[in-house]
Amino acid sequence: MSDNNLAVKVTNASVRFNMASEKIDNLKEYFVKLVKRQLMFEEFFALKGVNLEIKKGESWGIVGSNGSGKSTLLKLICGIFSPYEGSVQVNGSIAPLIELGAGFDGNLTAKENIYLNGAILGHNKKFMESQYNNIVEFAELHSFMDMPIKNYSSGMRARLGFAIATTVQPQILIVDEVLAVGDMLFRKKCEKRMQEMLSKGTTLIYVSHDHGSVKQLCDKAIWLDKGEAMMMGDVAGVSKGYEDFISDKRIKTAPKRKKEFDYLIVGAGLSGAAFAQRAAESGKKCLVLERRNHVGGNLYCESIENITVHKYGAHIFHTNDKRVWSYIRRFSDFNHYINSPIADYHGERYNLPFNMNTFAQLWGVRTPEEALAKIQEQGGEPGIKAYKQAMETAAKAYEKSLEENPEEAAETEEDCEFTAGNLEEQALGLVGRDIYEKLIKGYTEKQWGRPCAELPPEIIKRIPLRFTYDNNYFNHSFQGIPVEGYVQIIEKMLKNAEVRLNTDYFSDRKKFDSLAEKVVYTGEIDKYFNYCYGPLEYRSLRLEEDILEEQNHQGVAVINYTDRETPYTRIIEHKHFEFGRQAKTVISREYPLEWQPGEEPYYPVRDSKNTELYEQYKALADERKTVIFIGRLAQYMYYDMDRVLQEVLNLTDKEFGVFKKN
Repeated sequence: MSDNNLAVKVTNASVRFNMASEKIDNLKEYFVKLVKRQLMFEEFFALKGVNLEIKKGESWGIVGSNGSGKSTLLKLICGIFSPYEGSVQVNGSIAPLIELGAGFDGNLTAKENIYLNGAILGHNKKFMESQYNNIVEFAELHSFMDMPIKNYSSGMRARLGFAIATTVQPQILIVDEVLAVGDMLFRKKCEKRMQEMLSKGTTLIYVSHDHGSVKQLCDKAIWLDKGEAMMMGDVAGVSKGYEDFISDKRIKTAPKRKKEFDYLIVGAGLSGAAFAQRAAESGKKCLVLERRNHVGGNLYCESIENITVHKYGAHIFHTNDKRVWSYIRRFSDFNHYINSPIADYHGERYNLPFNMNTFAQLWGVRTPEEALAKIQEQGGEPGIKAYKQAMETAAKAYEKSLEENPEEAAETEEDCEFTAGNLEEQALGLVGRDIYEKLIKGYTEKQWGRPCAELPPEIIKRIPLRFTYDNNYFNHSFQGIPVEGYVQIIEKMLKNAEVRLNTDYFSDRKKFDSLAEKVVYTGEIDKYFNYCYGPLEYRSLRLEEDILEEQNHQGVAVINYTDRETPYTRIIEHKHFEFGRQAKTVISREYPLEWQPGEEPYYPVRDSKNTELYEQYKALADERKTVIFIGRLAQYMYYDMDRVLQEVLNLTDKEFGVFKKN
């Protein structure tokens, strides 16, 4: 075959690295050993004698396990690595998509990086200007082009990098797993563009752990293992050979299991799904039972009028925990939604949370000192004292964190906290009469179905007071709404588990328990023990949905109705969670309910009576060595989503003894 017909020719190519065989702690020790010729290295071959010929216009996939040499081969073809032995010949221009962020400067805006990345690919400024709108349109990043690239998520970087690399018709396109971080719709969009390029003669070299996309995009494949070519040829045959090898390897290395499953997980909500995902990463086999007809629990969303509707009430992800944020973003990109709700009291509108905007609307004050004095005058003196003390504590903690780790120093929210006899006394002591009467009393009594004077103070033990003009409800570093909603996150977490919908664990509990070594239970703890000490109390919700023939109903995602007379607690306009511009809108009114069997339990009533009852059930749970109780219902706690994931991550660290850094 003439080399003119080849896009890539790899001949007996090897790539060798020298790996230090001993630990060297500092630069001085390194140079001393270098001078004395005491540095010891071990040879490591990332590729060994690989031969590969790719014709122009062909599409090749490279498959293999982690560390098999796939990325090394791509970098060899791109010229990033030079062969230790053998040779590499490339005929044609290459558009490489190998590593996220390659060619990007984090301090420059996305717009500036388009020109920088274009220059790296050999395009002049005039050409990039002519293609700029096409790049932005394809990447779907119109609102973020003036944002520094360092603030982009990995998915956003992948969008921009792919859009730039495929602006022109490259002769050779190299793609290495970078699309794995993107959302599903965008991946489909990228696959369509790659297919269009293939139809026009582009040569594709593609690496992905998703065998489905490899088979869809590629005609041929090479399978690498430990740097050596095991098999090459038709993509179907190579993929089958590799998959059979992996399956056989798993069977040989998997521990013998007495029962069909390692874990039976009751509930396909966030806690159950996250446990299943972590278990699968540890090589465990899980069966998930879900009594509803969908996964996701109360995170479940549906698309109505092309609007993502939260079917069980609003769910906004927010956290300060970097580990949790990193974990959840493995499964989805998040938008930059900031929760800034409004309170409506008999038609009067106030900003939440309680901040200088609220105080200015209530009293016409302009300075923090005036607001502090007004709250103190109205009976909030204990709260003001607590707030000032919290400010001092937070300031000291912040100064200390600045000294110890300046890059990760984070401010702490200053919350008022003290304890009174009941919720009414608690609120009056914290924020004074005006805020209590207009913004707390009616809403709380509707939510809990009883007078504030009969509610325990723990319900609002802490109230954030901000003496800044800041309407961001959550004082958290990381917050937003997942692109495409929560269901696709749960589905990704559950992809390696067997899931049975419309299946009630309690319909045949004994049979289901016999299927697995351990049970992970995420339902109501009192129900698990057949209410032997009596039922725990919950509050529930009824949501009333309306599709409105208007583009914008209330101008904000959430309005709380804080008077006692309005029967619902809030109205959610779902499109604002995703900055929607659809012609219609969908709203949900939330009506609080006393929980009854058969209804969804939303909020545990954590008063002293129920807490004492829960402790009795927890004592029983602690005796069950083969049952794990996890989640808001099983632990009788009103957890935010980040707290659910904290619990699961910590639990699975102990359960599996791995993932300490994941």
